[in-house]
Amino acid sequence: MSVLQSNKARRFLFLVGIFAILAILDPSREVERHLQTAAIDTDEQESETVTKSSAIKPIMATFFEVVDEGCCGMTKEGHENLLRAWEDSWQAVGWETKILTKEDAMKHPDFDLLDEKLKNVYVSPYNRRCMWRWLAMAMNEDEHGGWMSDYDLFPLTLTGEMGLKLAEEPGFKTWAGHVPALIHSDRESWDKVLHMMMDNIPEDRKAGMPMVTDMFLLQFLHEFHKKEMNVTEWRSKVLGGFPYAPPSEEHDEPVINCKLAKMAFAAHLSHHDVEEAMEKWHKYPKIEGMKSWEHTERRGEAARVMMNDFRDKCLE
Repeated sequence: MSVLQSNKARRFLFLVGIFAILAILDPSREVERHLQTAAIDTDEQESETVTKSSAIKPIMATFFEVVDEGCCGMTKEGHENLLRAWEDSWQAVGWETKILTKEDAMKHPDFDLLDEKLKNVYVSPYNRRCMWRWLAMAMNEDEHGGWMSDYDLFPLTLTGEMGLKLAEEPGFKTWAGHVPALIHSDRESWDKVLHMMMDNIPEDRKAGMPMVTDMFLLQFLHEFHKKEMNVTEWRSKVLGGFPYAPPSEEHDEPVINCKLAKMAFAAHLSHHDVEEAMEKWHKYPKIEGMKSWEHTERRGEAARVMMNDFRDKCLE
């Protein structure tokens, strides 16, 4: 018997006891009518509780702000198509979605300080935006924190129901290791990790030093300051690229590998991963009329093909 059923049974038995006493005083059928009404009311209350509980959905946030100079081998239309595919894919598996922008990041009191630090070490406009998203997430009003993913990360087995359960664990949690592609953190840890990153941005960038990015900073913090970060989950449950098998004698185009796909929370269709999927591994989903050099521009379409294949062929 579930907890819900147990609670329901106890309440009903309590009512039976009350009305049994009343029956001694009032042997008429009126008591029976009251008992039946009480049982119906109890059922309706339980039903309402279950409905409200099942209606709760976690929110997956991402960050996007146009780079005026252009970015990442994609046109404005390509970015918009990718964002729409990202929204549709997460919503289809039980999530609400939210697209954060520079406006959200600027609400953080340290926006100017962080951006000045980044400019001083010649961080590119794209990588500055990657850092801005941490400001936006640190301003999340939900006391339980929130989820963040790249807008080129698409869910496979990570449903909204699973997202609610994973969010119950406090602390800083990443399911793509040092790649900040899929993270959940409580509100305190979002802000704490942000400021740890800011404290470790060098004052100047000397020759030979690596680029300053949120990915490298996260990796550095995990290696040297893991305890202070309050890390409670650091796993690799994200697949890089498409979960497909390349063409073979049996099939003349890439075919989704359901066994591989079901092992991952999500697939990360990064610029690097989709380029390799097309040119090296030959695992890019087939899109009619697509040129090989359009692999990054048309990630949104490829993501939709992948999601449809996963739903239709792996979840039967």
